[in-house]
Amino acid sequence: MSYSIIHRGLGTAFLVTAFLVAAAVPAVFAKGDMPLTGTKEAVALFIQAREKGENLEDTGALFDQVISKDPNFAYAYLFAGQNNLEFQKNIETAVRLADKASPGERELIFAARDQSNGNTAGQLSHLQQLLKLFPGDKRAHMQMSNYLRAVGDDVEALHHLQEAVKIDSKYAPAYNLIGYSNIALGKYADAEAAFQTYIKLIPNNPNPYDSYAELLMTTGKFDASIKQYEMALAKDPTFVNSYRGMGNDYEYKGDHTKAREMYYTMFTKSTNGGNRDQALSSTMNSWLFEGNFAKALEVNEKRIAVAEKEGDVQTAMALHNVSALISFEAGDLDAAAKCLDIAAKLSQDPSLRPELKDNRKFAAYQQQLRMMLARADFEGAKTQIEGMKMITATRPNLSRPYNTAAGNAELAQKNYAKANEFYAGGNPQDPYMWYNSALAYEGAGDSKKAAELYRKVADLNQLDTTGYALVRTKAIAKLNK
Repeated sequence: MSYSIIHRGLGTAFLVTAFLVAAAVPAVFAKGDMPLTGTKEAVALFIQAREKGENLEDTGALFDQVISKDPNFAYAYLFAGQNNLEFQKNIETAVRLADKASPGERELIFAARDQSNGNTAGQLSHLQQLLKLFPGDKRAHMQMSNYLRAVGDDVEALHHLQEAVKIDSKYAPAYNLIGYSNIALGKYADAEAAFQTYIKLIPNNPNPYDSYAELLMTTGKFDASIKQYEMALAKDPTFVNSYRGMGNDYEYKGDHTKAREMYYTMFTKSTNGGNRDQALSSTMNSWLFEGNFAKALEVNEKRIAVAEKEGDVQTAMALHNVSALISFEAGDLDAAAKCLDIAAKLSQDPSLRPELKDNRKFAAYQQQLRMMLARADFEGAKTQIEGMKMITATRPNLSRPYNTAAGNAELAQKNYAKANEFYAGGNPQDPYMWYNSALAYEGAGDSKKAAELYRKVADLNQLDTTGYALVRTKAIAKLNK
């Protein structure tokens, strides 16, 4: 399992700020590591929580206990909280207490704030300053690698990961991410070597087996992958994400019923909201793989109900947009319009953070663009694209979704070459965009290039996402024509 954002639930904060963990008492660590400013008792508990979190073990309420022991331990607030809303409040507290933190901690606190606000330029600046202050801190290199992986630069991310293991050759979490960066780069032998090292370093931890299983799934070795996921669960029966992986293996073997059994098991065995939501998300995606839009929408309604019950407006808004996307794919424009109307009303909720107002406006343009294109209203679509372009001028982190959206607009108007010019600036890891790019090549008469992209989509075999679930079956159908 790689490190990623999980919506709601126990352990959310640690995964959102993955590897923003600093070293603790200076005397404990080798020269070059960044010190913390907490009390001795709080730092000792922080070390315990850090080790568990880095190895993707459940940290429970340990980080909450850390700040209970030292309420002025600014940096520790980034890891406390049991859901999205608490996490955001804790970021604000960390920023407020930043003057009590060390210089390195302050850089990480401000990097986390900027990441949360969608300010990737600011985030990068603080991480660069951190590395200037502590070039010999393996976790500083890990955090930079996480940023680079998030923006799609796995080549440079791999460089920082390799620097981390040069500093500490037994730093297990780095080998996990070395494996994932190599998967993204198509270097499967290197990925396998990294995961094997990861297994040797912490053989009793479930995650190395889970990560290796994901590599095997990616390369189409589904039965071998299932065995590794079972190994992960043998090491720790509570490591429920392995049920998701097994479900995905069955999905790609064509057994959707067995896949949903795995997701249901994940749901029933989960002890926190984040994992339960992931189980529902995978179930929804399973119905999409099978082409059953109605069932997928039913499952997403359950997710929306949970978000509404928790008062998580941001997540509820995002999930209504998911329902709109599914409705678009099903050809039900009226249902899509209703979902977009609800999302638009939620976007005006006063509880939402003003720092992300432009992001919400961008998302609204993005969703309305889908409607305009579905109705062949190309003048209206042009207005949405212009709105997105204006926001992108001040939010460069939105340039990839802007390019993808602009490509979709050109594709709908059969401007195939122009569409692929925009897609070249989109997210290079997005299979939904790959599929649309293949459609553009096909429309332009380049059947060879189109087939290559359809094959790329069909053979991706990644952990399920909604976009991938919507296009994988269609790509296979294109190849079978």
